[in-house]
Amino acid sequence: MPNKNKLEVLLVGGELAPFAKVGGLGDVMGSLPIALAKLNTNIKVALPLYGSINKRKYKIKLFKKNLSMLIEDRQAKFDIYQGKLPGSQVKIYFIKHKIFDGPNVYLGRGNYVKNVRRASKKKRIKGVGDVERFTFFSKAVVEMVKEFKWRPDVIHCHDWHTALLPTFVDEYNLEDTHFDNIRTLFTIHNLANQGVTGLDIVDYGSMDHRLTPALMEDYYDKDGHKIDSMKVGILSADYINTVSPNYAKEILTKEYGAGLEKYLLRRKNHLAGIVNGLDLKLFDPAKDKLIKKRYTLKTIVQGKQSNKEYLQKTSKLPVEDKPVFGLVTRLVKQKGLDILLPALESIVKKHDIQVVILGTGYDKYEDGFKELAKKYPEKVRADITFSLKLAQQIYAGSDFFLMPSRFEPCGLGQMIAMRYGTIPIVRQTGGLKDTVNNNKTGVVFKKYTQIEMRKALERSIRIYNNKTKFKKIRAAGMREDFSWNRSAKDYIKLYKKLK
Repeated sequence: MPNKNKLEVLLVGGELAPFAKVGGLGDVMGSLPIALAKLNTNIKVALPLYGSINKRKYKIKLFKKNLSMLIEDRQAKFDIYQGKLPGSQVKIYFIKHKIFDGPNVYLGRGNYVKNVRRASKKKRIKGVGDVERFTFFSKAVVEMVKEFKWRPDVIHCHDWHTALLPTFVDEYNLEDTHFDNIRTLFTIHNLANQGVTGLDIVDYGSMDHRLTPALMEDYYDKDGHKIDSMKVGILSADYINTVSPNYAKEILTKEYGAGLEKYLLRRKNHLAGIVNGLDLKLFDPAKDKLIKKRYTLKTIVQGKQSNKEYLQKTSKLPVEDKPVFGLVTRLVKQKGLDILLPALESIVKKHDIQVVILGTGYDKYEDGFKELAKKYPEKVRADITFSLKLAQQIYAGSDFFLMPSRFEPCGLGQMIAMRYGTIPIVRQTGGLKDTVNNNKTGVVFKKYTQIEMRKALERSIRIYNNKTKFKKIRAAGMREDFSWNRSAKDYIKLYKKLK
């Protein structure tokens, strides 16, 4: 029996490290439950059982077979598997159905769509896409809660993948008083990704038509009605939060609201911001096995020097005393690369610096960085790939970390950089504003222009040449507390407010 002296919380998301991680969502889902469990909270987690998840490795066992729910007005059966988050007692409930059997978390990566259609003899999954898959998942989670007679105080839904889940809770509550006191919290990780789909998702999910007017409200495009999953989550959840206080303010404006600002303004009295934390065990320069030399704040001088020289050597750059700028990111417009590339070229041409780039993304940015490295081979290294090992070595070996984002809901890179004694260069937006203190723990600029980007780089070079100031900022960054402890306590306060 659940202990009602404890808060009962079910976290639901489309990613969960280490089982299924594509971006920062996976890191949050993998770290937050463990932090919450330490605060007198009974935490459970739900995740699709993707085909890529190794059941044997993670000791995932069948828990319950043949649960059933209406999908496309037919009874669809699914199974529940159970495991635990590594290093904890937090239980994970995996939803098993052929719709998740492909090798990837998201469609559009490989030929999974074809595989699903081939696997469906009755062709019930014809035209399946990510919105259909996560609609299935969201409804299955609510059905699981009903079947197991659980009554969590809060179902905590993460990003557009689970945005329809509060609506399913409302729907089940029309017929079942079991759901009367279950509250929903919807966390927006990135408002730009909204899960827009056709109106037929209502029929796919066999959704109660008494609720569909709210789903369709005010959302049209050239093809007529569309459903925006993110908008539905914003309107239907009991409370909403984002992954930083500043981002919670920004998304109320047209500039950052991604077309949903009017709905967010409607809910602004039920909107909060809580900064993400870091997995301090994973990101610890004192224990990191992927870097050349481990170090602490007390041994930072020798540690950083050793890692810097190693990074220069492996990047085929001269091993010399000059500022090294690191960039680890997805090469997409959001990350500020349209102002960074020309600013970097100007600075590289003028100053004796080095730049190490790691990431993949849009061709124009990949090609731009490769061209810069070709033009200045003694100063620039561009690794157009993804390597966890190299990423850690860049964090440990760089003097400065580049993060000039156009927008950034929270960001982890700047926090990881500071943890490793690397000074972040960031634009004053979203979580970057909340976590980096200008001239104290990093270099912050405000206007999104090439000129301001260039000025920030120039200012960083001056800081590097002022060794006293450079060491002071570097040490202050390492002293910052980016653990989940504070953020988890803020979530507990929010859960209790909902309860």
